[in-house]
Amino acid sequence: MRIMAFDSGTKRIGVAASDETALIAAGIGYIEVNENTDIELKKIVEEKKPGRLVVGRPLNMNGTDNPKTTFANELAERLKALFPEMEIVMWDERLTSMQANKMLISGGMRRDKRKETVDKVAAALILQNYLDFLKMRERNV
Repeated sequence: MRIMAFDSGTKRIGVAASDETALIAAGIGYIEVNENTDIELKKIVEEKKPGRLVVGRPLNMNGTDNPKTTFANELAERLKALFPEMEIVMWDERLTSMQANKMLISGGMRRDKRKETVDKVAAALILQNYLDFLKMRERNV
């Protein structure tokens, strides 16, 4: 089953999808936050046909909500409205954007290009963390 993940933000939503076996995550792009956001979300989810959606939930280091958590919650609600039959999972995304930026910097990517790429890389990190959790849980059952 394919799984998709989203990294929410005020300007862009990073998007990632797994392969059919739900082992490997890959960033596939981002969606601009504007009046067409719901249309774009619907289009990309219908194109990839995932069985589950994951929304990164930004938290403080102590596990409490922060101002950015509101955007993630709103995105999850939008996705529930667009895809009422689909399971939506909120997943801890602490430090993924920082990790994505560090990866892109170490790869020599210029600042202007990083802005376009960091959201999909963060979404891929969120998704890969979730997929790894599923694999570990499967082994321990």
